[in-house]
Amino acid sequence: MGETGGRDLRPAANNLEHFGPDRIREQLRSILSSQAFRGAQAQQAFISYVVGESVAGRGHLIKEYLIGIEALHRGDAFDPRLDPIVRTQASKLRTRLRKYYETEGATDPLLIEIPRGSYAPVFRPAGQGTSEFDIPSLPGPSVPAATQSSPQPATNPQGLRSLTLLAFLVVLAVAGTGAAAFYALQSEWWEQIRPHEAPSVAVMPFIQVGDRNDRDSLRVGLADEVINALRGVPGLEVVASTPTLPLKGKLLEIPGIGSNLHVQTELLGFMRTFGDKLRIDVQLNTSRGKDHLWSGSYERDAVEVRSVPSEIAGAISSVLGLDVPSSPATILAGRPARVRVPANPSAYQNYLKGLYFWNKLTPEGLRLAVQYLGQAISEDPSFARAYSALANCYVMAPQVATAPPPEVLSKIRATALRALQLDSTLGEAHFSLAIAAEYEFQWALAEAEFRKGLALSPGNSVGHLWYAKYLALLGRKEEVLAHRRIAAELDPVSPYAVQAVGGYFSVMGQYDKAIQHFSSALALDPGFGLAHQGLGVAYLLKGMPDEAIAELQQADRLMSGPRRRALLGYAYALSGRTDEARRILDEFLVQASAESFPALAIAQIYIGFGDKDRAFEWLQKAIDQRDLDVTLLWDSPYESLRSDPRFTALLRRMKLA
Repeated sequence: MGETGGRDLRPAANNLEHFGPDRIREQLRSILSSQAFRGAQAQQAFISYVVGESVAGRGHLIKEYLIGIEALHRGDAFDPRLDPIVRTQASKLRTRLRKYYETEGATDPLLIEIPRGSYAPVFRPAGQGTSEFDIPSLPGPSVPAATQSSPQPATNPQGLRSLTLLAFLVVLAVAGTGAAAFYALQSEWWEQIRPHEAPSVAVMPFIQVGDRNDRDSLRVGLADEVINALRGVPGLEVVASTPTLPLKGKLLEIPGIGSNLHVQTELLGFMRTFGDKLRIDVQLNTSRGKDHLWSGSYERDAVEVRSVPSEIAGAISSVLGLDVPSSPATILAGRPARVRVPANPSAYQNYLKGLYFWNKLTPEGLRLAVQYLGQAISEDPSFARAYSALANCYVMAPQVATAPPPEVLSKIRATALRALQLDSTLGEAHFSLAIAAEYEFQWALAEAEFRKGLALSPGNSVGHLWYAKYLALLGRKEEVLAHRRIAAELDPVSPYAVQAVGGYFSVMGQYDKAIQHFSSALALDPGFGLAHQGLGVAYLLKGMPDEAIAELQQADRLMSGPRRRALLGYAYALSGRTDEARRILDEFLVQASAESFPALAIAQIYIGFGDKDRAFEWLQKAIDQRDLDVTLLWDSPYESLRSDPRFTALLRRMKLA
């Protein structure tokens, strides 16, 4: 059990041992025969079932689905996502219980309550200082958490109560057709995911509880740090990615998501803030059956959360019977040790903010990420992961903010090398060095760096995706699929990873499979522009121009910029809508004459028009710009150019022939 402000908030097995089954059954009979419950057959059945299960020692198995089937007789077709009967009756039951204990049961010595957000009953003596609005933690194996950083006991301000994470899932989950549609789209995808035979955990996105949303960067950053810490546990397979995308909240609508991901356990996390106080509640459950394994609560001042990710990883490793290396520099089984705690709390806060804004993948987000990470480094010059994250910002600058690669190459190398000087276990820094080598067409060096990075961070899905992009540039198509599949298996709920697999099938001419994967990505996040872009290209190549243009227009709205508009112009040209294509091309030519502009965007529209001379002219300029989206040996639009001798000349220019 983790920290709870110096006080154990868990009732001992819900006080079953204290009262005994006979007293509890007697109290239940009093409730059922009362005036308050007369005629309330559904609520009578509900409370009889849950109390009976608890007395029989099966309280941990009380689930919404089972209540609907066994107590409320909804039939085998009952789907709690679509039918709210259990939640409705639970609310009515709480109202009747309150009425009973205010009137007929006012002198009863034993109270039976159904805490809000939970279906398992709680038994307590009348007059005890808790209420039905408190949600007790579920009983489970006790695991000692690390000692609190402050020697004083943590305070427990008004409202800072024990949070049962599964209970909040009931409150936060949004039942409806969205989850059903997600299942329908993903059913084939789930079947492709490799089962995890080793101890494994799926990390669900951390959720902010309450009205405050000004600490979103802290919530997201902490979840990311927990993932990194867990990836440092030898022998543990982690299914998760950077959890910033708001789409991942919809996973909470889907019960048993871990079983679909073929992992053994799920980690759920909630964060609550009260002024400068922060409380993080986490719970580890089995993915099938939702058996509770462990829960922990960590109360800190908001600026003193640095050690929490490592504490959580240590507790989980103990529960699962795994060892965490004592030295952060130790490498076991090809994996780095758990995350090293930075020395400066303010630097850590700025680092988390930097991660948050980096993952927005927008020009403004990237600018803010560089700013916050720079502050983190100035406050703690020994903070290796801040240097590595800053290198990632510079890596993405040419793609997100259209910064010319020559302007960022030296920054990528300087920050990545400094990160490795401080911590040689950071695989992510090697990924940055690999991309820096790609920008200079040093392909052998790039591959060596990618392999070093993957050896150190094999669970990093983004690293596998970036390596797949390298393989695409070299035309090694089957290897592209292998690493995109690995990335998608590591993070099956990432629209970025799922759509990347769709991109492979699109290039290979398997358009229906491609469309299915892009649609799955959009089921995860309807606003994910890259998936709309990929779907549009797949429709275009399949000969469905109207559908293609609609998707590419949506991609342009969601991720405005020359790269998206270029594909739209290409589709207009191929579809015979030449006036609209020409309008975009003329706009690009004006911009290119006045400022730095991605030449590839212009080349793509000329390819759509079939103007090979100008297409080759602008492709040569794009190569001179070191544009890594010039995937000559990969993407389908270049097919019309490959028989031309000038195509081989372009490959030589990129040192690919």
